[in-house]
Amino acid sequence: MAAVSKRIGSDYQALLKESETLASSTATFCEQPVDLSPARTQWLRTMDAWQQVQWVRFGPILENNDDWKIQFWPDKKNIVARKVGQLLEREQAIDAATLDKASVVVQGLTALELLLFDDNFSQRYGENTPQAEKQCQLLRVTSEYLVTTVNRISEGWQDDDFQSRWLATATTGSDSTQVDAESQIVAAMLSQMEKVKLDKLGGPLGYKNRNRQPNGYFAESWRSHSSLANIQANLLALARVIDAQDGYDLRRLLAHHGAAPLADQIQAQVNKCLSLLSDIDKPLSEAVMDSAYKPRLDALHQAVGELNSLLKSGLAPALQIKLGFNSNDGD
Repeated sequence: MAAVSKRIGSDYQALLKESETLASSTATFCEQPVDLSPARTQWLRTMDAWQQVQWVRFGPILENNDDWKIQFWPDKKNIVARKVGQLLEREQAIDAATLDKASVVVQGLTALELLLFDDNFSQRYGENTPQAEKQCQLLRVTSEYLVTTVNRISEGWQDDDFQSRWLATATTGSDSTQVDAESQIVAAMLSQMEKVKLDKLGGPLGYKNRNRQPNGYFAESWRSHSSLANIQANLLALARVIDAQDGYDLRRLLAHHGAAPLADQIQAQVNKCLSLLSDIDKPLSEAVMDSAYKPRLDALHQAVGELNSLLKSGLAPALQIKLGFNSNDGD
């Protein structure tokens, strides 16, 4: 279990490094706002690093609403654009204190995506106007705020006291009333895959809408066309937990519980999802609006659902873990 904790800490350190580089990249751009490409590329790298660790919805990230501060999504009502617009309309300069008092909606990657990729904002940076100046203020401050948030979480995973308390729960046994570390890991993986099915795919496909109509704007990271890359990162993160090389993984744990074949079944299903994902050769926000892509998207949606079933009805019972309510239940 210590190896999993170490891996999570390492993933957050990787996210911190990418976030720091993003802050540097946006600051450089605002000194001479000509070419957004380096900042956009670095945003994509930072989002990818976040997607690798997004499944870890336990531990230090639960404090201070930090998960929402890193990424506000789903955003069906376009709240991010509205809140960013309100900040830019203020006469006062935008600084760290301004952002600290603002909504979590404008404090992370989603707001930065808007500022970097949305034409309504990205085309204004070259203008010598108060609007362009304000946008750069917000771009720099939000990037720096993201670094602060990620650093706080990263330090939490490096904290010896937290590590001791969390790892100690791994030995409490199934009769304990305390949610143990092993249960948190399995529940978090299931919750993430359910989020992929229900929100990341089901949302834009229209399966969560009353009218059942597809809507590309419901896709995660639709402005940057990185929705499918996000899902790929989520699946690869799960694959790493299943078959890690650092002394602890689900394969060896399942073997210890006499359920070794289940690891192969889960890995095969992950590989099936990745293969189906690779067949979709246009941005998700566009693919859901193209009827020619519906069979491929439905196949991916179904495959992720089958993966969820393996985790819920296979993995949890094999490890003698009782799963409770998660944030995706009832969606």
